[in-house]
Amino acid sequence: MPTVGQQAPDFELLNQEGKTVHLSDYRGKKVVIFAFPKANTGGCNA
Repeated sequence: MPTVGQQAPDFELLNQEGKTVHLSDYRGKKVVIFAFPKANTGGCNA
């Protein structure tokens, strides 16, 4: 896991529209990465 101020490695994910986006697509912009486990799974407490 990167530390504060360290550059994160590039990766790709699907956005809410099902399109592939890369972290590098947002180079030069401030980005917040939020991970939430799928509801009703072992990683979700709700």
